[in-house]
Amino acid sequence: MKLTVTSFLFLLFTYLITNSLYAQSTDSTQYYVRLIKNPRQSNDLARAFKYFSKEKETSVKTKSLIHEIYANQNLAEIHKKLGHLYESEQFNIETLRLLELVENKTAWTDNCYLKTINELGILYREKKDYLTALSFYNEALKTATLPKNISTLLNNKGRTYESLQQLDNAKEFYEKAYKIAIEVNDSSKIARSLSNLSYVKSKLKIPGAEEGLIEALKLRLKGKSSNALGSSYSHLTKFYLSKKDTTNMTKYSDLFLHMAHKNGVARQLESALRLKIQIGDSNNAKEYLRLSDSLLTINKTQLNNFNYYMYQYDKKEKDLQESILVNERLIYLLLFIALGAVSIYFILKYKHRKEKLQEIYNTETRISRKIHDEVANDVYHVMTQLQGSPDANKTLLDNLEDIYKRTRDISRENSSIDLHMNFKDLISDLLLSYKTERINVISMGIQQMKWEHLSDLQKSTVYRVLQELLTNTNKHSQASIIVINFSHSGKSIVINYKDNGVGTELIKGNGLQNTVNRIHSINGSITFESEKEKGFKAIITI
Repeated sequence: MKLTVTSFLFLLFTYLITNSLYAQSTDSTQYYVRLIKNPRQSNDLARAFKYFSKEKETSVKTKSLIHEIYANQNLAEIHKKLGHLYESEQFNIETLRLLELVENKTAWTDNCYLKTINELGILYREKKDYLTALSFYNEALKTATLPKNISTLLNNKGRTYESLQQLDNAKEFYEKAYKIAIEVNDSSKIARSLSNLSYVKSKLKIPGAEEGLIEALKLRLKGKSSNALGSSYSHLTKFYLSKKDTTNMTKYSDLFLHMAHKNGVARQLESALRLKIQIGDSNNAKEYLRLSDSLLTINKTQLNNFNYYMYQYDKKEKDLQESILVNERLIYLLLFIALGAVSIYFILKYKHRKEKLQEIYNTETRISRKIHDEVANDVYHVMTQLQGSPDANKTLLDNLEDIYKRTRDISRENSSIDLHMNFKDLISDLLLSYKTERINVISMGIQQMKWEHLSDLQKSTVYRVLQELLTNTNKHSQASIIVINFSHSGKSIVINYKDNGVGTELIKGNGLQNTVNRIHSINGSITFESEKEKGFKAIITI
């Protein structure tokens, strides 16, 4: 029985079943990143949270710091979207700790560090902890090297000082940010720093504020960011409010409100309506109150939906794990049954083949004994009687002697094999029995062979095959030399058989076909090479 066949079937079955159960479509990381930036369905953030939570678990198991950092950043962003400022802060702080563990720093890890520091600053600014926010921005500025990152951090510092009503400090950082943006010719950052700077100048009564605000708006109108446009409209509206310029104040606040309605972004619309109320336009107060209530409801609903969907996902995952466990047990049971069935099949097949071979050997031995006991002995007695008779025909005696010799040879070729003897000696005796004045039999390596690794069935087969090859050579080849080389190749036994006879065209007669059948019956192989006048060769591998 070949175990390799059983093993192959077992592995193939396992592979097919496992893949059919666990094959799932590959999740796209970028798809879930887009869901976080622009959630459209009530369960989008929950889906994204579940995805990146699994990514984090996997990265922890595989010790992939980079993937864990990326998962952390997205989880922090989700909590920020939900208003979970504390949870967002914790994820960002953990990201900083992980970044410290990264040995080979790259541009990507540097950007991650700056982004995380900046996010922490924004979080603390939203919590009105301005001093802590400033400390984070200062920390980030120590390592920032890219001008666009430095410009963003300086703008954020200016915004924080503006919230603290430290307008001179705010103006200083906005000027630095504007200068860097001009140097790198980044239009979006130029517009941002110029608008912030000009608005602070207007509060400080510094000339040129109006021109700066209008120039920033023109730059932003060329871009595609509605959030940035909203900031310019808000700055210009407040500027003209301070100048009591009702026409321009109404103009830019209307533009802001129109854009917010067009975009359909609730947060932007709320800002535009709040601005209208600030400038004394009470016509929009009801809409603002209604929208504020709606936003509160949306926030509450979004949070409730997040908690509900997280509960549902956890429940589904638990049910799935239980289902997988049941399926795994069923699979292992099926595999065990299949493996048992395959094993029984091969065992029975092997047992049947062994019994069949044993029956063949028993039949050969029985025929050999009958030929020897009943035919050869009777022929011998007739020869003895004829030799004692004065009228005996010499030709008849010669024919009878020839019949006797052939009968004796047949009997010897099929006689029982005493496998209790040392097999090396048994094979040596076999080879020696075919050595005559006409044929020299040379053997090599027979004493070094590990015959004890062979079963009795294999030993009997080797003996019979060599016997048939030697008999064929003796009868048909006209060879003077037979060379048999015994060797090992890995765990296999290799027997090279050669003679220098007349050779033959390889049409397998009964003799050669018998050797093939015998060797195949013990899962071995035998090949032949022969041409006329070029001898005969056989290679046996067991």
